[in-house]
Amino acid sequence: MPTVTTAGAKLYYEEAGAGSAVVLAHGGGGDLSQWRHQVPALAAHHRVIAFDARGHGRSAASTPPGRITDFADDIAELLRHLGIARAHLIGATLGGVAVLEFALARPAAVQSLVLISTAPDTTEEMRLRFEASAEVVESGDLAGFAEGFISFIFSSDFADSHPDDLADFRQRLERIDPAGYAASIRALGNRPDLTPRLGQLRVPALIVTGALDPIPTSAPGAALLAQALPNARNQVIPDAAHLPQIERPDLFNRLVLDFFAAAERQAAGTAPRPPGAGHEGVA
Repeated sequence: MPTVTTAGAKLYYEEAGAGSAVVLAHGGGGDLSQWRHQVPALAAHHRVIAFDARGHGRSAASTPPGRITDFADDIAELLRHLGIARAHLIGATLGGVAVLEFALARPAAVQSLVLISTAPDTTEEMRLRFEASAEVVESGDLAGFAEGFISFIFSSDFADSHPDDLADFRQRLERIDPAGYAASIRALGNRPDLTPRLGQLRVPALIVTGALDPIPTSAPGAALLAQALPNARNQVIPDAAHLPQIERPDLFNRLVLDFFAAAERQAAGTAPRPPGAGHEGVA
């Protein structure tokens, strides 16, 4: 089982493909299976690394994460272990904030960013939601937590048409490590506002949200990222909720592969910037 030991964690990871590196950071409560629809498509063109965040999936946490920077430092150690100097980074929700923190601290290591349902700051309402979820999980009611989580983050059409996917998602949530999950979402709720630092990050960035996302910070967060990041594009995916890479994988994968190709042309000096940078689009 491929693992890397970091400060406070042993991370499980998987690799596929060859070429420029792509690192996938999943959302809170999930594991690398959230990228099952992305790995084959991206690995046809890139070296793809998916990993379980500390306290999630098969990654053990000897020290529960106290800060979002713990997750960013784990990514740095994973890249060092794999000998990767520069990578495209894709992060969803918790993973999105982690890769954004990583990029702000280590911009030279980032070829481009894809941030899914990610906000650079949070609100008191969301902090209270995170704390309530942490308390439910710590109480031992994983089945109740899983049911509430799934009924909230997926669109009703996807839920009705993909019962097997939801059943798998539910089973994984019911097996999460309560301490690891609770610590991670408390770190997410207590994170500092990254907005003042965004102007310094000039790497190409694709900001992705689902048009049906029920999380109140997702759409405003995406708009803020697209405005504050100097080289960003905001993309709204229709008929998808909080995890558009799961609900609309073919569309998401095509957008990301096109974005990576444009970012690499830009880095090579053959294109001025990724298409649509600084603008909002609906796929």
